[in-house]
Amino acid sequence: MATKAVFVGINKQAYPGIDELTGALRDAVALWALFSDSLPDLSARLFVDKEATKDAVSEAILQTLDGADEGDVVIISFAGHGSPDGSLAFYDTRMDDLSGTTLPMAVLADAFKATKARVVLFILDSCFSGHAPARILEVAAKARAAFTLEGVHGDGRILLAACMSSQSAWEQPGTGHGLLTGAVIQVMTGAPTDHVSFPSVVDEIIQITRVEAERIGVTQTPVFLGTVEGGLVFPKLVRGANYQAAFPASEVVTMDGDFGELLAHGFPEAIIEQWRNRFPDGLNALQLKAVNEFGVLAGKSLLTVAPTSSGKTMVGELAAVQAVLAGKKAAFLLPYRAIVAEKFEEFSERYGAAGLRVVRCTGDATDSVGEVMGGRYDLAFFTYEMFLNLALGTPHLLARLGLVVIDEGQFITDPRRGITVELILAMLLRARSRGISPQLVLLSAVIGILNGFDRWLDIPVLLSRTRPVPLVEGVLDRNGVFQSVDVDGTTKTEQLLPRGAVAQRGKTASSQDVIVPLARQLVAAGEKLIVFRNARGIAQGCARYLSAELGKGPATTTLQALPEHGLSSASVDLRTCLQGGTAFHNTNLVREEREAVERGFRNPNGEIHVLASTTTLAAGINTPASTVILAEQEFRGEDGRQFTIAEYKNMAGRAGRLGFKETGKAIILADTPFQRAQLFQRYVQGVPEDVISSFSVDDLPTWVLRLLSQVKGVAAANIPSLLVNTFGGYAASRANPHWVAMVEQRIAELVQRLLQAGLAEDEAGVIHLTLLGQAVGASSLSFESGLRLVELLRAIDVSTTPASHILGVVQVLEEMKAVYTPIMSKGRSEAARVNDVIQRYGHPLSRLLQRYGADEHEFWRRCKRAAILHDWIEGVPVDAIEAHYTVNPYQGTIRYGDIASIADSTRFHLRSAHRILAALFPEQPEFLSALDLVLRRLEFGLPERALRLLELPVLLGRGQTLALMGAGLLDKDPVAAAPEAQLAGYVGPISAARLKAALAPATKVQVDTATG
Repeated sequence: MATKAVFVGINKQAYPGIDELTGALRDAVALWALFSDSLPDLSARLFVDKEATKDAVSEAILQTLDGADEGDVVIISFAGHGSPDGSLAFYDTRMDDLSGTTLPMAVLADAFKATKARVVLFILDSCFSGHAPARILEVAAKARAAFTLEGVHGDGRILLAACMSSQSAWEQPGTGHGLLTGAVIQVMTGAPTDHVSFPSVVDEIIQITRVEAERIGVTQTPVFLGTVEGGLVFPKLVRGANYQAAFPASEVVTMDGDFGELLAHGFPEAIIEQWRNRFPDGLNALQLKAVNEFGVLAGKSLLTVAPTSSGKTMVGELAAVQAVLAGKKAAFLLPYRAIVAEKFEEFSERYGAAGLRVVRCTGDATDSVGEVMGGRYDLAFFTYEMFLNLALGTPHLLARLGLVVIDEGQFITDPRRGITVELILAMLLRARSRGISPQLVLLSAVIGILNGFDRWLDIPVLLSRTRPVPLVEGVLDRNGVFQSVDVDGTTKTEQLLPRGAVAQRGKTASSQDVIVPLARQLVAAGEKLIVFRNARGIAQGCARYLSAELGKGPATTTLQALPEHGLSSASVDLRTCLQGGTAFHNTNLVREEREAVERGFRNPNGEIHVLASTTTLAAGINTPASTVILAEQEFRGEDGRQFTIAEYKNMAGRAGRLGFKETGKAIILADTPFQRAQLFQRYVQGVPEDVISSFSVDDLPTWVLRLLSQVKGVAAANIPSLLVNTFGGYAASRANPHWVAMVEQRIAELVQRLLQAGLAEDEAGVIHLTLLGQAVGASSLSFESGLRLVELLRAIDVSTTPASHILGVVQVLEEMKAVYTPIMSKGRSEAARVNDVIQRYGHPLSRLLQRYGADEHEFWRRCKRAAILHDWIEGVPVDAIEAHYTVNPYQGTIRYGDIASIADSTRFHLRSAHRILAALFPEQPEFLSALDLVLRRLEFGLPERALRLLELPVLLGRGQTLALMGAGLLDKDPVAAAPEAQLAGYVGPISAARLKAALAPATKVQVDTATG
């Protein structure tokens, strides 16, 4: 008598339209290893992922069954996708050829009947109905094959299937196994005796599977069919050499600091070598503490609070690689699209060669939403808002994650972004009750008292005030006196600038009087500087006058990398600055220009000596400097709000970052010795603000609606408990035990408004959102704005209204008031914007823009934004838009940064409008498709006819794309056929050469085919 087995597990799929699984491969490998360790004479074959093709697996199973003798036992285990017509899917299964690339269960049934084997045990962790992320191919419904499950079992033919034919087979978050396989392993390794007997253990397997399914909120009941005369007995399964080799202990409990120690835990040598090159001294004290004392490489969650440049990002990076090596997926959540783009590029370069699949999601057309939804990734980078939206719309996103890293966690206190961070954390906490508990690594810059934040999250805190790169912080007055805290903590006062060096350079005294001699002295000493300014125009002016004053040579490499088409007034300014070795960084620059400046400044040997920037650069973008200068004496940001101490510390932390300079210096500018002492006390010696929620009782409707969108339904009396589960509600109820009772009446009134507006329904006292309510609740809008948008959209006749008109509708939202829209407030010159709107959209939209209490200036702002957006998507050049909408060069000036801000904000809220429209008008798919097109045009600022140029293999800027469109080159073929010299006239010589190189192979194949 012999025991033969075939184990199959398929996570990844060759066909891009099939969702990947997370536990099927682990199922097969674990069962193969356990049976191999426990049955010494077992003849087993293992097929996973790429090896598990239809031909290879089918041949192995059928040959094993055909070659079995009368006394043999055959074990077949399949973990992967099934199809609705009753077939098994493989690595090479194609959605467009299911019949030819799947194995019908009827074929297996025939083979089971024909084999001579005494017993066939078929463990089927798959299903034939349901939806993602269950183990089912999502295809158009087909009639189920007549065999059903009954055709596979009989006397000596045992089928243990994951679920009934009408149910779905699910994967268990955290274990890396399907629910059925996890239960099989638990029972067969945990048996109280040395033997396991079928069918006596089946009831326990079924019970464990059902209970675990209920924990994650699904229904799954395994099916056991068939009989065995005399029973089927296996030895208790043991985790022996095969199992240990397949699943080495990946948890790292302690380290001495050398990255080489991680080799024993399965970390690839290529990754270890790269880390050694980046950090020759190994892990620093903070990172070692995270590993050794807090178990961050043993799957433990952690809140890390440390200064900029302390190495805390590496804590998340280590945990992410470890999670992926353990077969899990990791997500990084970041505040800005620019940081997501930077991290995506960095991690793709670092880990792509090692086989890690890196994706990003920010709401742009270049996003990898399809890969994320299909599970075809290892590391994913999201903006906060994109992650929350995707997780609400597709709950299985959370179930697939083994790690969530939230960077810049101090944003929970931000008045505008804090709600998103808090809702993400509340969602993660709520998921724990469903058995979904990914490791959470929260990274934050230095903050004040936590106020129970860590207790709310139920995670430990690693707190450090130490920077590996020391930082000198101080304030410089106009006498050249610098009062500072040195690296040893002592307070010093020194004459940093010679007396008389600061002199008035214009009609009135200004920060320029100090910046010029200070920059001249520091640059002469070989330092690189960042000068933070509180407005775009001031930053540009600062870079301009420093370029003229410092006498440095041109930043040639950066100049050569700049785009040559679609230039704005800021583009001209930038070139002037770069000629003198300085640059500026703000939203007036297009993406290609900002990236060129960042690369040029990061290069230690680069030719950019001073970078003048608005404060966005402080939020995580990798542009370290020797010294940071904070120039505004009133010290206020672009939004008019005084900088917090935490924000100052973050900007100061750009100085002397790890690997760039041994000691950094942060200098605040002051006018007088008295002001110097004030700023020194407040900012240099100040303690960062305490952690507080952005929750406000005034925002109660918005918070309740957002929280309701995270649950299927809740009893009206239990809605206050949703609030208590937020950090704001947790803190409020701790401070005031009667807080819940205080808000109950307001919540009851809110529920009535939801019901009346059709956003919610009451079913026997259980409140749940309608599709429309879910769309509003998952949106970026406040409760009142959501209702406003619903009212406006309901009044639209979508059968006659162009989709582009929704751009104008969005301008009425309260959120768009926060988008800075420069207007000339004196006189009535901006009244021309009303005619601009009428000419572009018609009279109805101009009347709509007057609604909801708009005064005249607000009406003009709405009209100005709507008209600018029309010109933007029609491909009007940036300089022409700037000129048309600028009435006065001193007030109401429109620059590229304003255009981009209006377009980005509108696109962000337009995605919410799209989902609301889909709920309001499900019978109008054409309008929704047209709105998709508008969103794409809005992102790139292109007419519809130019969108095909986005498919070119080289990413081009807006100006380059419009130049090709103007030349009549509207898709790949005419671009490929154009001479390189001609293309250079449209896109510049560098892009032209790249285009010709990228398109040449395709062109050659076409020629060979045509002549062959």
